[in-house]
Amino acid sequence: MPTTSVIIPAAGAGRRFVATAAAERTPAAAAPQGKVFAMLAGRPVLAHTLARFAAVEDVVEVVVAVAADRVAWAAETFGREIAPGHRLVFTAGGQDRTESVERALAATDPRTEIVAIHDAVRPLIRPAVIAEAIRVAAQSGAAVVGRPVDHTVKRVADGRRVVETVPRDRLWLAQTPQVFRRELLMRAYAERRRVTAAVTDDAQLIEAMGLAVYMVQGDAANLKITTPEDLGLCEALLAAGWPFES
Repeated sequence: MPTTSVIIPAAGAGRRFVATAAAERTPAAAAPQGKVFAMLAGRPVLAHTLARFAAVEDVVEVVVAVAADRVAWAAETFGREIAPGHRLVFTAGGQDRTESVERALAATDPRTEIVAIHDAVRPLIRPAVIAEAIRVAAQSGAAVVGRPVDHTVKRVADGRRVVETVPRDRLWLAQTPQVFRRELLMRAYAERRRVTAAVTDDAQLIEAMGLAVYMVQGDAANLKITTPEDLGLCEALLAAGWPFES
């Protein structure tokens, strides 16, 4: 398998999470610095996320984009959260997620063949799924972890009036990591300003170039922590023995 760099954008303020935690007076309110650094089963969320990638043999480096005023603190706090001999770098993020990824991409080792991008607040990604996404990306160029939609989907108009039940047989919910051959991702980011639509994930930039992206089966546990309730769900999954098969 090819060598892989991982980019973790973690520079967002997480304002919704902090505001909700404070309003509800949940334990997460003790982490005013945001959801990335909130405590999950006794460790910061980011520590769990880093541990998942440390368990994947082909990952040789992780570059984490954090707020500029937290780079030194993050390096000191999380410096040991990666396999010995592997590279862990903290760099200053940008004004939004896309800019943070772009800056982190510039900080990766140009010799790695594959680049994976993962949400910092998806701490329950299975290492086996990461490895499969790397394999698919190495073969096809681009891979996205996700799940087929298993709920009935409604399209609504003004006033939340249902106007259509959308067929779901070809619909997937995208997750992360999203994994790419380095040369494709570099090209996508070099040309990203040509994309006029709102960019909500990195695979969209590959799609805009007319290139194929392939889905890799993920699972419901790979949830994105957006609210304190999501943090509680992750706590419950870990307490119940996630990842269960081990």
